[in-house]
Formats: sequence, C-alpha cells, structure tokens
Amino acid sequence: MDNRIYDRPAVSVIIPMSDNARNMKKLLSIAKRIDRDTEVIVVRNGVSSKEAILSNEWGALVISTGLEVDSHEARAIGSAHARGDVVLFIDERVAMPLLYLKKYVTLVKKGSDVIITTCSNRSVSRRGGGSPRSAYCLLNHLLGQKSMGSASFENIPFALSRYALEAIGSKTLINPAVALVHASVLGLKMTTIAPFAPEKQATGTRDIVRKDIRTIYREHAKAIQLLTGGTKLRRAEQDGQRHRDLVHSSNVLHLRSVIHLESRVKEGGGWGGKRKAKYARSHKKKQRREH
Repeated sequence: MDNRIYDRPAVSVIIPMSDNARNMKKLLSIAKRIDRDTEVIVVRNGVSSKEAILSNEWGALVISTGLEVDSHEARAIGSAHARGDVVLFIDERVAMPLLYLKKYVTLVKKGSDVIITTCSNRSVSRRGGGSPRSAYCLLNHLLGQKSMGSASFENIPFALSRYALEAIGSKTLINPAVALVHASVLGLKMTTIAPFAPEKQATGTRDIVRKDIRTIYREHAKAIQLLTGGTKLRRAEQDGQRHRDLVHSSNVLHLRSVIHLESRVKEGGGWGGKRKAKYARSHKKKQRREH
C-alpha cells in the first residue's frame, strides 16, 4: 500500500517567484494559511540563492529550473510535483487577500473542477501595447462557453481539482489556451471568479520571462486549430464542409467561417471569387446597354 496517498495535503499552492520578490514573506505567509494542510511549491528561474530560507523557514518545496522559463512553464513544472487534492496557482504579482484566495479552494471542494479568473474591463496588456482579452473571449465563444467571457488560464489565480490536473496534464498547462480546450472538451465543471483589484495588478514576475501579446495570439490560434480540426478533442464529427480561418487585424481576433475548398470552386473561388463574378455580371450588363 502506498503511504503517499495518505500523506497527500489538502491544497498545493504553486508560485513562480524571483529571488528579488519584494513581497515574498507576505505571499508565503498567506499561502501557508489558505488551508490547515497546505504544501507550498516555489518554482525559481535558474538557481535560487534563497532556497535554504524558503525551505527551512517556510517549509516550501523549492524547484530551481536551471533554465530560463516563462511563468506558465514554471507552473507546469510545479504542478508535476503537486500532491494536493486542490492545486492553486498564484505568483508574486500581488499578495492577494487570504479570503479571496480561499474562494478558489472552497469552490473546488464544493465540486468544481476548474476555477479561473476573468479579465478586468480596464485590463490592457503591457505585452506589446495590446490586450489579449479578445482572444480569450473568442476561444470561450468557440468552446460554447460564452458566459465565461474573458476567463483564461492566462489570468492568475486559477485552481484545479486533482482530477482536473490529471485529466488535463501538467505539460498541457504550458499553453493555457490549449489547456482550456482540453478542460472544456473533457466536460470538466468550470467556474469563473472576477479579478481582485485588477487596476493595481502588475503583469507578472520580474525575473520570470513574460509572454508578449503575439505569443498569446499564436497560442490561441493553435488552440482553435486543435478544436476545429480534429475529432479526438471535439468528441464529435469533424467540421463537415466548413473550416475556419483565424484573421488578426488591428489587435483583434476575428473568426470568419468560409465554405470548404470544393464549394469554393463551385461558387467561383470563395469570397474573392464571388466579388469577381458579381463584377463580371455587371460589366456584361453595361456592355449590352452600350450596344
């Protein structure tokens, strides 16, 4: 019999953290009080100089990556070591109130598999001057989860049940958009929470590599391609005589449904062909009138 099953903590809190995090002690203090039986996992870029402090004083499991990773890669690494029945993901951006973080854990304990945070209406990304909000909303719309609005695994905090983490897979968390597709298609119960003090939140850790806006768009394009292009994830028939092209215009993602290639040929080559055919007809009419 595996005694590790009985040693499993109630909650695992995963924190990507830099060595110069200003609110480290406050953040760790809050994390330890989220539940009476909590393990804290700190993931550091490279080699941490504060591993002894984190481990001895705070009882945290410290994972030094030895490589430069972004925050989502750090969370994926941490989740692979998590043993809790509830896995909560936070970072050093803001030491959020204890009661706010407890909401995520409570909702999982009440039966939700995934708890994710929505964007603020005021949120504007500093990752290149645009906002990824449109990408989040588009993906949720395609997933049939329009009520989730701008909720995304890109937003912190989020929480997973043990079942959800094992179903989605730790490695999948590296791409938050793909992870959300998996969660939806697998039928996991998802609940959203409004962000805490979004106007005061920073965009991420200083030493953990941040994604720019184009990377987020590319990852969402990949997730949409995965959703619309195959049968395994969709658990349904393929997309029939339709496929969808993702168009990026003025920092906004649009979905354009177009007819399959065979239908395009019959109708004169799709959107452009229809315009040409219409122009040709009007040109012939003009020529007949002139004669």
